[in-house]
Amino acid sequence: MSEITVPRGALIGAALLIGFTVTAITTSRHYDVGRLTVQTAQAGERRMLIFEPLPNGEMMVLSERRKPVAHLVIEGDTFAMAAVRALAMQRDDREFAHEFRLLVQRDGAGHVELADPDTGRTVKLQGFGQASARAFARYLDAADRQHAPG
Repeated sequence: MSEITVPRGALIGAALLIGFTVTAITTSRHYDVGRLTVQTAQAGERRMLIFEPLPNGEMMVLSERRKPVAHLVIEGDTFAMAAVRALAMQRDDREFAHEFRLLVQRDGAGHVELADPDTGRTVKLQGFGQASARAFARYLDAADRQHAPG
C-alpha cells in the first residue's frame, strides 16, 4: 500500500478557510448582510370593495355602502374577474359565498394591490402589467368618488 501524505501547510490552509467561512456566515446572519427583504408600503388609499357574482358569469363591483362601482363583463374584464376568482378560490367558504369582500389599495408610489383580509393573500397587480393595475385603480377611484361628500 502506498501512503498519501498531505502537506502540513495545505491542512492548515483548509482549516483556516473553514474557520473563515463559518465566521463569515455567522457575522452575515447577525448583521443581515445580503438578506433580501420586501417591505410592504403603507397604503395611501384603500377601499373595501364587494365583488358579487351574477348568474350570467359577470360580476358587480359594489362599494362598502353597496353602491355600484362597476359592472364586470366576461369579454373585457377578464383579468379583473380572474383575479377576484383566484383569491376567492383560497377561501374555505367559497361554495356558500354570494359575494367577496376584497381590499383594493394603492401606495404612495401608485402601486395597486388586491388583498383578501380573510385569507391574508395579496396580489401585487403591477406584476400583471399596467393595464391590469389600472383596471383595479379605476374601481378604487370610482369608490373614492362615492365616498366624497357632495
